[in-house]
Amino acid sequence: MSAKFTELEKLKRETFNCTMCGFCKNVCPVFLDVGWDTGSPRGRITMAYGLITGELEPDDDLVNRIFQCTQCRDCWRRCPGKTKCPDVVLAARRELVRRGSAVEAQKAVAKNIRETGNIFADLEVEFPEQEGEISLFIGCQHLSRTNSTKKNIRLLKALGVSPHIVREVCCGFPLEVMGFEAEREEQTERLKKAFPVNSEPILTFCPGCKVHLEKIYGREVRHVLQEINERLTPEKIVKPLNAKVTYHDPCDLSRGAKIVKEPREILKKIGCEIIEMKHAKDTSRCCGGGGGILTWDVEISDRMGQARMEEAVATGAEMVVTACPTCEQSLKKAARAVADKNSSNPVPVYHILDLLFRAIR
Repeated sequence: MSAKFTELEKLKRETFNCTMCGFCKNVCPVFLDVGWDTGSPRGRITMAYGLITGELEPDDDLVNRIFQCTQCRDCWRRCPGKTKCPDVVLAARRELVRRGSAVEAQKAVAKNIRETGNIFADLEVEFPEQEGEISLFIGCQHLSRTNSTKKNIRLLKALGVSPHIVREVCCGFPLEVMGFEAEREEQTERLKKAFPVNSEPILTFCPGCKVHLEKIYGREVRHVLQEINERLTPEKIVKPLNAKVTYHDPCDLSRGAKIVKEPREILKKIGCEIIEMKHAKDTSRCCGGGGGILTWDVEISDRMGQARMEEAVATGAEMVVTACPTCEQSLKKAARAVADKNSSNPVPVYHILDLLFRAIR
């Protein structure tokens, strides 16, 4: 048998807490796609227990199932006993990565962050550095969209926000969800040097960055939608959209940060009628981009994205709106695939900040 999984052993009580009731299965996007119990949260709990006791070896099939989890947290929401399945999965990933079980695509992302400070290995990132009153953490995904980021900063300023922007580096959230713990710790040190904060408020564009930065700095980090909703008054709205939309709640924003009210209030303020999907707010389904699965298991990622887009199309809304750049990317790809399948035009997918900019400019 292999060496003990000491980090997993710390969560052994969580594996006992799972009663195998199966309530998690009907909300897990991976299980709903693959249909095998090993692809469900309770299946991963069982595998984690087997690793702890030494009854299971980490073969390719087990590693594959552990890394297929999207970290959407819906299993934890649905679990009657509140078993911390996402935490168990992350602990298992850290153990497996230390044993060399990471795939090449995951190693490439970790290398990009280590060598360039961002997930895309982009050496030409434009940082709109400026002095201001509120520290703004932009995040890798938004920084990769230079023109969009400039518009978003103009949007904040139009609403009276004075952002303080520095040459930041990746917050390390991708490293955490993939299980690269040593690299995450090193990245945290780089982050604190690049993005020092004192008593000033912290804002961020990215749901994942918000959740992770709060862990690192031990204080509240506000998502920009929280700030915008408080500042968005009727006189600021120049061009109401008058559109029927459906809103996709990002997992990190809805179940991670508990933010579901603000984006809907903003959409209503700018003249949108919201048609909710079957699974919305804290029951929202993953777009197919969570937990790092987008980087290494494209097929299952695409199928999950298409399942979510079909749910959006069923509402009859004119467009799909979200507040996460990864969700936006996944859903746009899914919209094209669903349209091809149905011989129709793809439903447009927008980031909520793009609609906001259009409404107040």
